Amino acid sequence: MNGTRAIADVDREVDRVVVTWDDGGRSTFHHLWLRDNCPCPSCRHPSVPERLVDTLSIADKIAPETVGVTALGGLDVTWAGDGHRSTFAADWLDEHAYDDGPRYEAPARTLWSGGAVAPPPEVSYAAVMESAAGLREWLRQLERFGVSFVRGAPTTPGTVVGLAERIAFLRNSNFGLLWDVVSKPDPDSLAYTAHALGPHIDLVSREMLPGVQLLHCLVFDADGGDSVLVDGFACAAELAAEDAEAYERLTTTPVRFRYRDGAGTDVSARVPLIRLDVDGSVREVRYSNALLAPLDVPTDDMLPTYRALRAFGRILVSGRHELRIRLQPGDVMCFDNYRVLHGRAEFDPNSGPRHLQGCYVDRDDFLSRLRTLDSNVDPDVDRRVY
Repeated sequence: MNGTRAIADVDREVDRVVVTWDDGGRSTFHHLWLRDNCPCPSCRHPSVPERLVDTLSIADKIAPETVGVTALGGLDVTWAGDGHRSTFAADWLDEHAYDDGPRYEAPARTLWSGGAVAPPPEVSYAAVMESAAGLREWLRQLERFGVSFVRGAPTTPGTVVGLAERIAFLRNSNFGLLWDVVSKPDPDSLAYTAHALGPHIDLVSREMLPGVQLLHCLVFDADGGDSVLVDGFACAAELAAEDAEAYERLTTTPVRFRYRDGAGTDVSARVPLIRLDVDGSVREVRYSNALLAPLDVPTDDMLPTYRALRAFGRILVSGRHELRIRLQPGDVMCFDNYRVLHGRAEFDPNSGPRHLQGCYVDRDDFLSRLRTLDSNVDPDVDRRVY
């Protein structure tokens, strides 16, 4: 959106109006689109952010009685038939002009293409908790790099909940709102053992992944147990560049993940390992060797699917897109659970305690918080879709 243009002239055509901007540019708006997006209080509730106009109620051949330019350079339309009036601000029309197609802007991402993201993005706990600027910087780092370390948090149990709630409310699961990552007898997840954990995405067996994961280090005196983070988007980009056939298969062939415990949980999702957005960019990586169900694909596709899966898996564990770090008490490791796989090295529980606490926040809430912060900082930034 330019934000400074005004309409200089407007022409009517059979099913649309064409505005000429004061800089010489032109934009087309169909009659139906304009009537459907009328901003008046009877078509859009003045205090509730929802539409009142019913698209189906608009006449098929809706047309203006008159069109004109407002004193502020906007568009004024009076509709034939009922005399309804729609007035559009110039900057709103400029922002939503669709001549060149949808104005979707993919988030700016920095892939870990040369090894680890270095230096690892970080922000202080005090900055996140005490200022909108610190909170925005934290979320911006998560959006761009897929990871951010919050340093200097108190080591009081439950601290991570307050940090997560700076974004929104917590995402619940069968593991609870807040869970302790410690080695314990009779675990219901490999995370609650001392075993090494290969890189994985959490809760892959659920239809909707949690968007952001936070892991707060309370105590770490054990030998081993370093954390491993892998940029799944960078790995997907490498696979696309080096093995297009495998990439195509993993973006189109669904596989099943399943988690069952003895407490009544049995969740399963059948999705491609690499999910693409509508513009063809990678939207989500799902990988968890521990929760992969037996492959169920047509006979002739079985070995090619295994080949593609193994090719991707080898990239994930290659170390080419990996960050290894030993968390310190007070560190909170935060990462995009749609993008960044995590794991850990084996540790010796007899050498000392290792205690992390974790929780999730949904992706919708993370993006909502970031949009709100962006809009408050820069009034020209508005990612709302309407």
